[in-house]
Amino acid sequence: MSRDVTIFLRSSQRYPQQEPEEMELTAEGKLYFRGGSFFVSYEESAMTGMEGTRTTLKVEPGRVEIIRTGKNHSRLCFQEGLRHESPYRTPYGLLQLATVTHSLTSQTGQEGGALEIRYQVELDGQLASENHLQIEVRP
Repeated sequence: MSRDVTIFLRSSQRYPQQEPEEMELTAEGKLYFRGGSFFVSYEESAMTGMEGTRTTLKVEPGRVEIIRTGKNHSRLCFQEGLRHESPYRTPYGLLQLATVTHSLTSQTGQEGGALEIRYQVELDGQLASENHLQIEVRP
């Protein structure tokens, strides 16, 4: 069974030789549990540049996946101290993307939860950005 939730997202990206970019977003979504995992899903908006994309967070102990379907297709995996590669499909083409997770904390339960991830993104083996993502989920 799913429940309606409000998702508060704050992210910052630091690109080489550029000023950092910060974004805050509030979205309505769904929270559910399946197979011992915590899931949150919501529709992206024009504010993120990914309108027409559904984002699903899959949270397990020590691991978070961000799964995007629709106009943008990707499956990003985060585990502290590990590097994960995945294809990233956009309307403009396919990119080879990797995430390197520096830190990951999550606290989830029946009423929602919070997670924080510090990670870097590599495109085709080159550092693209340093990132900090904070998400809070409330009923």
